[in-house]
Amino acid sequence: MKTTELLEIKLSGTPRERGRIHGEAAKVLITDVVSHWRMNLSNFGQNSEAATHIDPDVYLSEFLLQTNYLNAIEKFAPGLLEEVRGIAEGSGQAFEDILGLQLMDEEWIFGLRRKLAKPTTKCTGFGVPDQANGVSYAGQNMDVSSWVEGSQVLLRVMPTETSPEALIFSIAGIIGLNGLNASGLGISCNTLAQLNYSIDGLPVAFVVRAILEKKSIDEAEQFLRTIIHASGQNYILSIAGDMRCFECGGTGVVRYAPDKYQGRVFHTNHPFVNKDESEIAELTRGRLHNTEARLTSICDRLGDTSQPLTLDCIKSALSAHDDPANPVSRPIDPDNGGNSIAYTAGASIYELAATPRLHFAAGPPCETEFRVFEFSASV
Repeated sequence: MKTTELLEIKLSGTPRERGRIHGEAAKVLITDVVSHWRMNLSNFGQNSEAATHIDPDVYLSEFLLQTNYLNAIEKFAPGLLEEVRGIAEGSGQAFEDILGLQLMDEEWIFGLRRKLAKPTTKCTGFGVPDQANGVSYAGQNMDVSSWVEGSQVLLRVMPTETSPEALIFSIAGIIGLNGLNASGLGISCNTLAQLNYSIDGLPVAFVVRAILEKKSIDEAEQFLRTIIHASGQNYILSIAGDMRCFECGGTGVVRYAPDKYQGRVFHTNHPFVNKDESEIAELTRGRLHNTEARLTSICDRLGDTSQPLTLDCIKSALSAHDDPANPVSRPIDPDNGGNSIAYTAGASIYELAATPRLHFAAGPPCETEFRVFEFSASV
């Protein structure tokens, strides 16, 4: 997708109304997303221990029956659950399908437990405070399955009495993957499949959106530490001058703050400080070279604290192919085009200053241009 083709959807009104607007505006895209998602649910990269075919209806039913995320969602993000119901109504899709679509990371954990070779090496995040003129930068490459190509959207969630406007990257039908709000608070995330999970914790998409309703980084950190996390994730919370990185799992949250980079943080898909590993951690061992290669690349490019960083430096780092077999920017694999395990569906750079701005590329930044998005008060 070219960034100029990105569908921007303005969401306003009650949570249910926001969802209906999303569902109606992206109805065709959501129909395609649900179809591709269901097709890939149980057949994604099966290994020799898995069944040759599992009916997606059976698989989805088992996934929802053997997990209990609704209680956590209703407790910590009831408005977002209403938004999901609205997306289902507006798009004409079954609520169970739209709910399941929000649980992408959690379904991957479920699949790993069933011996499916689900993706575990995806997303590269960074945060660099206090650059030229006091500007800070944070963001990430968001790596997901390649069948999402063409369904990327930007959600512009309008402010309410309690939450600021937010610019949120997502896939049609999903409430959010990452983003930045008008208070200058950003969040990026990358999976840590090694960490403990919780079948009744709060799923990633709801964590991201709930964080973007906060007005300060302290509120955001408190929320991360209060909830039980459904799956292992690294979150980087960012504001001007302050980057906070947390390795979160179903049994604990640990902050990662390396002295080496003087406030800069970089993360891929292996934990540094949280040691609460789950029984599926062993399934990720063979994929460590990929996550380590991407981390080395972005640290080498952005980690020299004696050098100031510009937007161009950061764009180059997110576009890098320093290790051609394990690039930071991941195009569709031409040999496995429709089902690449990891594909950079979007690259986000949060410009954190008096007037925060989002720089976004809808696809691998090595192939796709960045575009600047402003908040309504700034336009």
